[in-house]
Amino acid sequence: MSTIKDIAKEAGVSIATVSIVLNRKGRERKISLETQARIHQIAQQLNYVPNQSAKKLRSAPKDSYAIAFYWATDFRINYLARITLGIQKEIMQQNKLVHLTVVPYEVDQLQKQMETTQSEFFNGIIIANMSDKDMEYLNSCSIPCPVVLFNRESDKYSSVTMDNYEIGCNVARHFLKKGIHTAGVLTHDTTFPIMRMWMKGFLDTFAVAGYPIPSESILLCNTSSSSAIDVTKKLYAAKRLPRAMFCESDVLAHGMLYACHQLGIAIPEDVEIFTIGINMAEFNDYAIPSLSRIDIPMGKIGEQCLHLLVSLIENKKKNPAVVYLPGTKIIGQSSPEE
Repeated sequence: MSTIKDIAKEAGVSIATVSIVLNRKGRERKISLETQARIHQIAQQLNYVPNQSAKKLRSAPKDSYAIAFYWATDFRINYLARITLGIQKEIMQQNKLVHLTVVPYEVDQLQKQMETTQSEFFNGIIIANMSDKDMEYLNSCSIPCPVVLFNRESDKYSSVTMDNYEIGCNVARHFLKKGIHTAGVLTHDTTFPIMRMWMKGFLDTFAVAGYPIPSESILLCNTSSSSAIDVTKKLYAAKRLPRAMFCESDVLAHGMLYACHQLGIAIPEDVEIFTIGINMAEFNDYAIPSLSRIDIPMGKIGEQCLHLLVSLIENKKKNPAVVYLPGTKIIGQSSPEE
């Protein structure tokens, strides 16, 4: 069965243009009569049959919205529960019917997924975990409905985000205030934009204070706790374990806690650990020792994304609109205050 993607490819136009023309809005959107005629002719040649589900969405009653939530299928899938709880909370606060569809996509493959799912049939879209390549695609394309980015800033799209650079600065200040000048970073992947900002803020703050962190103290793990265990053991064996470690996710922090327990390393006496809280609070509050962290308000970000998106759909806000949320500093046993 032919799709509007096939028509767009044959006509040499965007999927959005085909959708506008087939929905009889070409004149309204000032698409040339020649282009409209070509699209209709190709649709007829390809025996195109309109998507009935999409037609149903377009004819839905007022105050009934179809929302897509794009989420990358990597290690961050573990954090989806906190976010969807926030989105669900906001949906229940809205005095309207909201259909939420979670759409998985592979990192760097957002374009492929959005075109496959014919995203123009949604009233609005929330997108999370974009890579640099995914952002390049978003900045180059035209999406025919409001879009809100999850914890990522953009000049083109609205977003609910955080000052991620400042988060890294705050972790560094916590250590420096305690007189700790020898620290390291345990990170998943330096290509993740948000983690880059956390690390940059952390490293810049140490450098400005006169204690630059050497590159060999920035340790790259994969996305598992077991990788953090291996790195910690290697540091200990090489006698290179710093006085404090900034773990850029609580997954890594739990791995380091386990390794230190096995090796007999006392926390916080021998090494202090500070992390970013992404999982449910209980995972970090009931660790032994409990983890000090900047907690990312995943649920609140999700809640505000849905709220902002509905406001954009209803033209109550102008695009691009940005909502900033703060992180919460939670002091546990792994790195107490002075």
